[in-house]
Amino acid sequence: MPLINASTDAFLLSAAAANIPLYLFFRRKPSPAESPNRLAFTVLVLIHTTYILYTLMLHWPPNIFQRLKIPLTLPSDTIRTVLLQKAGLDLDATLPKPLESLLTRMSSFDYRTLYVRHGLPSPLFGQSAMQDCEYCTSYDEFALYALPGPLLEYIRETAFLGLLTITGSHRERWRTYAIAGLVCAAVMEGYTTAVQPIKIPRNGLGVFMLHDNLWLCRQILFLVLPLIIHITRPVPPTVVDPSVTLLQAQNHLQATLTRLTSLKYTRGAIMRDPSLRASATEWWEKQKVHGEVVREDETVQRLAEKMGYGFAGTGEDGKDPKLKANAKLAVNSLTAGLAPPKPVTTAED
Repeated sequence: MPLINASTDAFLLSAAAANIPLYLFFRRKPSPAESPNRLAFTVLVLIHTTYILYTLMLHWPPNIFQRLKIPLTLPSDTIRTVLLQKAGLDLDATLPKPLESLLTRMSSFDYRTLYVRHGLPSPLFGQSAMQDCEYCTSYDEFALYALPGPLLEYIRETAFLGLLTITGSHRERWRTYAIAGLVCAAVMEGYTTAVQPIKIPRNGLGVFMLHDNLWLCRQILFLVLPLIIHITRPVPPTVVDPSVTLLQAQNHLQATLTRLTSLKYTRGAIMRDPSLRASATEWWEKQKVHGEVVREDETVQRLAEKMGYGFAGTGEDGKDPKLKANAKLAVNSLTAGLAPPKPVTTAED
């Protein structure tokens, strides 16, 4: 018993009225920043839009009070009579078991307040929680029973938004904001359902159906959010100019050279001052002692050998460990570069 008695023809007309302008809008000449998969993303958005419209128009949660325009305080026997009259049945006829179960529970006013919160189904169940959940008797049990439907819808939309903002879509920057918005909406919906007071007038009419309105807001959010993300201006990946990279590398090398030159003169100045020279000698002596202690530790040697950085002793093949061999190679290269050039001899000599 949907609130909006929409037919399949009306849904198809609405889907066409919504999707054709969207398709024409998305079909405009793409900018150089557009992703090469732009058409595929557009088709996905149109399919998603059609699905949400289908849910809104043909799978609206049933609500006998809204559908029959009867007060929420109407006795269960009177509700049964109204249902039988609307169905064209005799007053002594039997309603379907789910409706009978619902009317039995409607005898309690507490169940009627729960009906306003959770008594309407998610599209995954197709029947109201008040009808299906035979073992539910408290608010917490109904809440747990009704939780999977909205939760799975939010998970589905999170996955869809992640697909729209995957790497290469040129809309990656919106992923965090979109998913954060869905999480905030889910938290707010759960909080509102839990704490929103239910006000029922004396005549029982005009009751704010909390579940209906939250469900509507949720579907509108699912409908609008992907469209907003897809129509935003894409930002292509930044192309790094090689000349800029070379200039940055040159600046870093120049700064490093300046530091090395300053270090060279600083060390020379330290060695000329007796107090600074004594402090530096003492510091290097301590570092030497610490280094010897670490290098002589057998546990450190074994771990270094396992990691391929052995430095102690010789290998099984009689060669130096890898780290020790690399250190010798580096020292030999440095000493070879610092050695004075050999004198050039001539035939006369």
